[in-house]
Amino acid sequence: MTAPPSIRPEDLRVPVHRGWITACIILFWPLAIAAVLAANRAAGALGAGDVWTAQREAHRARNRARLGVLIGGALYAGTLMLYVPLGLILTPMATDSLKAEGIDTAAAEPAPGSYRTAAAPKREPITIDPLTARAGDCFMAPDWETAWGWVDVIPCSRLHDAQVIAVTDLGDGEFPGTSEVSDWAWYDCAPRYEEYSGASLSADSPVWTIEPTWDDWGDGLRRAVCFVQVDTPMRGELADYPGLFEVGASS
Repeated sequence: MTAPPSIRPEDLRVPVHRGWITACIILFWPLAIAAVLAANRAAGALGAGDVWTAQREAHRARNRARLGVLIGGALYAGTLMLYVPLGLILTPMATDSLKAEGIDTAAAEPAPGSYRTAAAPKREPITIDPLTARAGDCFMAPDWETAWGWVDVIPCSRLHDAQVIAVTDLGDGEFPGTSEVSDWAWYDCAPRYEEYSGASLSADSPVWTIEPTWDDWGDGLRRAVCFVQVDTPMRGELADYPGLFEVGASS
C-alpha cells in the first residue's frame, strides 16, 4: 500500500466559471452578485488548501450564474414577445392619429422644381409620365423608335439632351381630336421656342411637342408639353448654347 501523493495548494485548479458569471451580470445581475461571492469564497478556500470547500463554492457560483442566465434570458424573450406585437399594433394607430391632425407622415417626393437647385447634382432621377413634366425639367430623351411612356427627370446640372420649355393647359370638356390638340399645342410652343432659342422656327428646328391621346384625356392628362432636343448633351440651360439651335446643328 502506498499513501496518496501530497497535493500542494498551488497545484490545485478549481474553475470559477467566469463566462457564466459574465453572462449573468449582463442578463440578471442580482444572481450575478451571489455567483461572484461564491467564486470569491472558492478562491479563498483554494488558497487555504481547503479543496472540498473550494469545489463546493465553485459549483455554487456556476449554478447561480446559470440560473441567472436562464432567468434573464426568459425575461428578455418575454419582453420582446410583448413589445414587438404591441409596436405593430400601436404604430398604425399613431400614424392614423397624426393624419387625423393633418400631419402627413409620408416621405415627400422631391418636386421637379428642386432639380434646378444648388443641391441638385446630389439628387437621384425621378421617373414621370412625360405629360406631367414641368417647364424647365431636363432629361435624356428616350429612343424615338419606342413610345415614351416614362422619362427620367435629372438635375439640369448633369448632362442632358432635352429640356421642357413650355407646358400648355388644354382645358376641359370632350376630347377635341388629335388635329385640334396639336394646333393648340403648337400655338404656344412655336413662340416659346423662338423666345427660348433666339432662332426662327422652321421645319428643321429641334423642338417637339408631347400631346395627349384620347386615353390620356380620359385619364385627366389634358396638357401638352413643348421641349427641345439637341444632338449633343450639355449641362445647364440649353438656351445658353445658341449654336445648338442653328438649322442643321440638330436633327
